[in-house]
Amino acid sequence: MKRPISLAFGDRAGVIVATLCFVHCVAGPALIAFGSFSSLIGFSERTETLFMLASAMIGAAVLFPGYRRRHRRRSCLAMFGSGLVALLAHRYAHSGLAEIATAMVGASLIAGAHILNRRYSRRCDCCETALEIHAVDAVHEGPKPGITR
Repeated sequence: MKRPISLAFGDRAGVIVATLCFVHCVAGPALIAFGSFSSLIGFSERTETLFMLASAMIGAAVLFPGYRRRHRRRSCLAMFGSGLVALLAHRYAHSGLAEIATAMVGASLIAGAHILNRRYSRRCDCCETALEIHAVDAVHEGPKPGITR
């Protein structure tokens, strides 16, 4: 039986992929500016697709379970979704500065989402999940006086 990927390892992998994407998006245009590296444009475009797919898959595999089972904070999912939208916008931005800026913002948002997810998940390691806490509170409180069902 396979062990599921741990959320901590997945968050680390997500940060690493987003950081590599960030470095690629910053260094890529600088390297292509030199004439001898212009042949790497095709490789660079395939690498961008690889980074986007890896970020999406790792994020879906780690952030959604972290949200559902641990912390229930939507900020991680919002940052991740915004980062993916920025990376998709990067694919269609064809001016130099806008292209670099959207890629850097997208990669930073995705890395930030993984960092927050790890931080929120570690805070909740010692306690129950949000759903369990609410269920236990509801059982202990019992019915409210004056409210009939």
